[in-house]
Amino acid sequence: MDLSNLKPEDVKVVDDDLAVILAQTIAKYESDSGKTLQPAHIERLIINTYAYREALTRQQVNEAYRQQHVRFATGLMLDLCGDDVNTPRLEASAARCTLRFTGQALRSEVDIPTGTQVAVGEIVFATIEPGRLTAARPRVDLQAVCLTSGPAGNGWSVGQINTLQGVFAADVSAVNITVPSGGAGTESDAAYRARIMLAPESYSVAGPVGAYEYWARAVSPAICAVHVGHALDEKNEEIGGTVAVTVLTKTGMPSEELLAQVKTALSAERKRPLCDTVVVRAPTEVKYTLVAELVLLTGTNALDAKTAAEQAWAAYEAAKQEQLGSDIVQLDIQTALKVAGVYDVKLTSPASRVLKPYEWAKCTSVRITTRVEQEDG
Repeated sequence: MDLSNLKPEDVKVVDDDLAVILAQTIAKYESDSGKTLQPAHIERLIINTYAYREALTRQQVNEAYRQQHVRFATGLMLDLCGDDVNTPRLEASAARCTLRFTGQALRSEVDIPTGTQVAVGEIVFATIEPGRLTAARPRVDLQAVCLTSGPAGNGWSVGQINTLQGVFAADVSAVNITVPSGGAGTESDAAYRARIMLAPESYSVAGPVGAYEYWARAVSPAICAVHVGHALDEKNEEIGGTVAVTVLTKTGMPSEELLAQVKTALSAERKRPLCDTVVVRAPTEVKYTLVAELVLLTGTNALDAKTAAEQAWAAYEAAKQEQLGSDIVQLDIQTALKVAGVYDVKLTSPASRVLKPYEWAKCTSVRITTRVEQEDG
C-alpha cells in the first residue's frame, strides 16, 4: 500500500459517521424499550442531539489519533513528532548579502569590525566577519546578515543598502554588491514534515541521497527543494566521488551566500563520507514564455474569463516554482487555463519539455488573450 496517498479521513480508530451512530442509537433504544420511534417522537429529538454530540467526540478521538503520526500531525503535535527524531522546526532565517566597503585616499588603516551595520531605511544588515581597509587595499567585501528575521531583508537591489552606521571616516562608504536573499519565516508544516520523514537518513553520514538532502534542508527554511546526484563532466558522464547538490529556494535561485552555507554544512567531516567531494550549486534555469488564446463559450464575458484564467495560471505557476525537475507539459497548462466559460485553449508557447531533476522551469512572461469568435460547445 502506498501510504503517501493515504487520506486523513481514511485513518480512524472509531467509526464517526453520524448516520451510523444515529441508527445504532435508535435501534438500541427501540430494543430496550419495545417502542418503535417515529421522527416526531420526543425521544428521537433527544437521541438526535446526543448522537450528534457523540459523532463530534468520535471525530475528535480520530483526529487526536492522527496527530500522533507525522503524515497527519500539525502545529505543536508535529513539533513533538520532530522531537522524537531530534529534528526541531527551523526558526525564521535572516537574509544575507555581500557588502563592499571602500576607502578613498586613506591616510591610515581602517578596521571594519564584525557587526558593522549598513542600512536601507529601517532594514539593517550587520557584517559577520571583520575586514581592514588600507591604502594598498582600499576595498574589501564582507558577508552580512539582516538583523530582521524573515523575508523583509530579501530582494533589495544592488546598491540600495548603503547607509553606513557608526563612526567612520567620511571617506569610507559601504554598499551591497549582491541582492540579499535567504530570509524566510518559520518553517511551514509541509516543509517540516518532509524533513522529519527524512530524519532517519541523518543517522548515517551523508552517503545516502536522503542524508545529503536532510542536511541541506536543515540549513535554512528558505530552501524548498533539493536534488542530490552525481556531478557530470563535459561528456555528461558521472564524476566518481563527486556529489552535486542542487538547491532551490522559495524565492527562486539561491544566493551565493546561501550556497556557501549549504556547502559548509555538508562538508563537515561527520556529515559526509571522507572521500566525497561536495559541489553545491543553483539549478539550471529553463526559461519559457506563456502565449495562450482562450476560445470562449457563447455568452461568456471575455474579461471575466481572462481574469479567471490569469488567476488559475498564477496558482499553477506558484506551485511549480518550488519544484525541481517539474516538466513543462502543454496538457497540464491547458487544463489549468480551461476555467469556467472557456471552450478551448490554443497554446502557442511553451512546447512540452522533459526537465532533468536539477533543472528549474521559470516562466518569464505571460500573454493570455481571448478569441473574438465564440463557440456554442
